[in-house]
Amino acid sequence: MKKDVLFIMGMGGPDSIEAIEPFLFNLFSDKDIIDFHVGSMLQTFIAKKIAAKRSKKLAPEYLKMGYNGASPQNIIHRRIFKALENHYTENTGRHLQVIEANCYYHPFFDEALNVLKNTECEKVIFTTVYPQYSLTTVEACFNRLAKLYNISGNNKYKSVVIPYWYENEKYCTAISKRILDAAKKLNKDIKDCHVLYSAHSVPLSYVEKGDPYPEHVKHHTEIINKMTGIKSFETAYQSKVGPVKWLHPTMIETLESYKEKNIDNIIIVPISFISDHIETLIELDEQLIPILKNAGKNIVRIESLNDSPDFIEALSNIITI
Repeated sequence: MKKDVLFIMGMGGPDSIEAIEPFLFNLFSDKDIIDFHVGSMLQTFIAKKIAAKRSKKLAPEYLKMGYNGASPQNIIHRRIFKALENHYTENTGRHLQVIEANCYYHPFFDEALNVLKNTECEKVIFTTVYPQYSLTTVEACFNRLAKLYNISGNNKYKSVVIPYWYENEKYCTAISKRILDAAKKLNKDIKDCHVLYSAHSVPLSYVEKGDPYPEHVKHHTEIINKMTGIKSFETAYQSKVGPVKWLHPTMIETLESYKEKNIDNIIIVPISFISDHIETLIELDEQLIPILKNAGKNIVRIESLNDSPDFIEALSNIITI
């Protein structure tokens, strides 16, 4: 059977309580994703301080999520990759091997590239776990790849690059279905619900450099709104950290503002997340959504895609080129 490889890149996540601090240090010391504009040495110093402080705060939250202190993202992504290998092979007649490469924790890029170099295949598809393109995620991954490996070099295989994939119809349909299911949980027609799209924030300095991320998020929400018939909606940003300015409005500001507004039957849609992790299970579910639940508002978050069959089918469709 002919063989293809999916080389899929991301930030990664800690695989134990002990790994939280080194993971955070690797993250905050990387200027490609967060530039504190203070010089490399001082950024490293700040990264150590932030990692040490945040790791103590986050350790109980990682334990609470039920994966023995590891990031749920790690486990769920590997379930996704395994299911994708099976679906792709069944539907294309070609064997698929998924190779995972992470910026900030194992398997690191050098580990993943070593696997790739020792793998015989006809085609390699290079992409990331991020639907929308951002300088802080997709470009950071491809920059790291470029430093270590020449995609267009003298390789025996064909190379395919997929920089973003949020427009894929099957992917958008999977999200739309969950939004409509959430409206049913609220016992409302979607036209009578207010959808709050939650996107992971990025430092404002990257947007000023021309990061297409906010426009991709906007376009993605427009596609979903058209598919579902959503009439009332807004986009806000979550998960900002560090001493720099980030995109606004924030989720907490937006949710607090709804207390005094005639807005109810709210559906939270994590538009830039493909699986559950600390930003959904803790930040959204335990810290942000209760702001309105405690104020008497009806609010629900859509089910995450995780390794659901329709999401696996969408991913297979995305990489079948």
